[in-house]
Amino acid sequence: MERDDQLMKNLINKLSIGVVIADQQGQFLFTNQTIREMTGYTEAEIKTMKDWYKKAYPDPKSREKAKRYFEYDLENNIQDRTYKITTAAGDYKYFNFRYSQLDEEKMLFEIIDISHRIQQKQELKNQNIIFENFFTNSLEGIILLNSEFRILDANNKFEEIFEISKSDIKNKLVLNVVDLYEESNNIEKEINEILAKEDWENEVRFKVDNKIKYCNVHIFSVDNKEHDRLIYAVVDDITESKEREKELKEVKERLELAVSGATIGIWDWNAAEEYIHFNENWAQMLGYELSELENNLNTWLNLVHPDDKEQALKDLEDHLEGKTEKYYNEHRLKTKSGSWKWIRDIGKVTERDEAGNAIRIVGVHIDIDREKRAAAEIEYLSNHDELTGLYNRRYFNEELKRLSNSRKYPISIIVGDINRLKDINDNYGHSMGDRYIKKTAEAIKSSLRTEDIVARIGGDEFVVILPDTNYDAAEEVTERILDRIEEVNKNEELPEPLSVALGYETTDCKNQDHGIKNIKKCYNKADEKMYEQKFTGRC
Repeated sequence: MERDDQLMKNLINKLSIGVVIADQQGQFLFTNQTIREMTGYTEAEIKTMKDWYKKAYPDPKSREKAKRYFEYDLENNIQDRTYKITTAAGDYKYFNFRYSQLDEEKMLFEIIDISHRIQQKQELKNQNIIFENFFTNSLEGIILLNSEFRILDANNKFEEIFEISKSDIKNKLVLNVVDLYEESNNIEKEINEILAKEDWENEVRFKVDNKIKYCNVHIFSVDNKEHDRLIYAVVDDITESKEREKELKEVKERLELAVSGATIGIWDWNAAEEYIHFNENWAQMLGYELSELENNLNTWLNLVHPDDKEQALKDLEDHLEGKTEKYYNEHRLKTKSGSWKWIRDIGKVTERDEAGNAIRIVGVHIDIDREKRAAAEIEYLSNHDELTGLYNRRYFNEELKRLSNSRKYPISIIVGDINRLKDINDNYGHSMGDRYIKKTAEAIKSSLRTEDIVARIGGDEFVVILPDTNYDAAEEVTERILDRIEEVNKNEELPEPLSVALGYETTDCKNQDHGIKNIKKCYNKADEKMYEQKFTGRC
C-alpha cells in the first residue's frame, strides 16, 4: 500500500497541473511539486487556505473578493473559476481552479496556469491588428478570416496543428480546409451565429491524419475598413493537456478510493477490450502472485462464493446500467489455500460511450475478513452461553418477544434446574460442577427438535421453548429429557447421580390473546411446577 501511495504521489508530482488536497478546516493535506513551481511559494509558506489567501492576495480587498467568489462557488456547485494571483516573485498569474469533493472530509483542487492564454486573448481584443511577429510566432494557431469565413492568412502554428500549408488554403472556406470530428451541421449552425456575437469560444475536435485533436477555439471579430469585418480564430492545441487531464482523472479516481489508507487491492476494468488490471495487493490478498492471475472478469467470478455470486453480479449490473451511483458489494472470495475471505468490493464507472454503455470501471477490494469474523463472534457470544454453547438469557427474552407475535401456537415451555449443584461445587470443585452443567445441556439438547430453543438462563437453570407443541407433546419431551439424564448416570462416572427438576406448561390455545403476557404466564407456571417437582420427585 505504501508503495502504491508513493507511486501515486510521484505521478502527481510529475503532472504539469497543480494539485492540492485540503480538509474541511482548510488545512492543506497535500500539494504537488508543480503548484509550488507555478507560484514560487514553498510548502512551509502555504499550509492552510488562510496562508494561501494572504500570499496570493496581499491586498485585503482583493483577498476578500477572492474568498467571496470561492464561497459562492461552493454554495452554487460551481466547480471552475479563473483567479488572478500574486506569485512569490511579485508578478501576476492567471490560474484556472477546478475543485471537487474527494469525500465528505477532503476537497481536491486542480490548478492550471493559463496566464499565457489570458494575456494573448487580451492583446488580441485590445488591438485592431495583430503585430506580424506575434502572429507568425504565436504558440497558438491563428487564422484571419473575412466575413464569409474565407481564409486570408494563417500563422506557422496553425499550419503545424493541421499539417497544411498556408499557400494551399488561402481564400478557401475554413470548413473546407479543416476536417471536423463533430457533426458539421451543428458547427455550421454555431458559426452562422458567430457574426452576431462579440466573440465565441468552445472546445472542438478535429481529425488530422486520422487522429483526433482537441483544440480550444476562440473566435472574435474587429471592424476593418478594407474587409468591413475581420474575423480572428485562435486555435490552441490542447490534445496533450487533455491526455494529462485524463491521466489526472485516473489518478483522482484511484485516489478517491485509496485515500482511506487501508491495505487495498485495485482493479481497473476495460470493458470494451475485456481486460482487467489487478494490482499486487489484489492478488496477495488472496495468497496469489500477480503472474498467476489472468486479466479477465472470470478471474474474479471463479473465486466468488456460490452463495454470494448472484447478489454481487446484480449489484455490478445495476451500476453498469446507471441505476446506482457506485458499485458496492460484500462477498467471499476463495483464497489460494482454499479458505474463504470476506471482501468489500467498491467500484465506479469512469467512462461511457455515446450510447451510455460502460467502457471503463475502476474499483478496490478491501479485506474485511477479520471484521466480519469478529462481528460474527461478537454476535455469537452476545446470544450464547460460553460454557455450554446454548442460548443465553438475552436471546431467550428476545425469542419470547418474537414468538408473542408469531402463529406458532400453542407454545410449550419447559423449565429445568440441576438439583444439589451447589453441594457438588462445594464438595468436588467448580470444574466438576461445570461438568454436570455441560452434561445437562447435552441431555436436553439431544432430546429436542431443530426448531426448538434451549437456553441456559442461570447458573443451574435451563429453559426450553417448544413452538407448535401442545401439553401432551410437552410432557413427552420432558420424559425424553429425564430418560437422557438416566443414560448419563449409567454411562458417565460421576461422584453423585445427575438429577434435574423439570416443570412444563402450555399457552392456552383457546385464548385468542396470544400476547407476551400469556407467554410470560406460561413461563412462570412452568417455573412453579419445576420447584414443586424438586420436592415431589420426577414429573
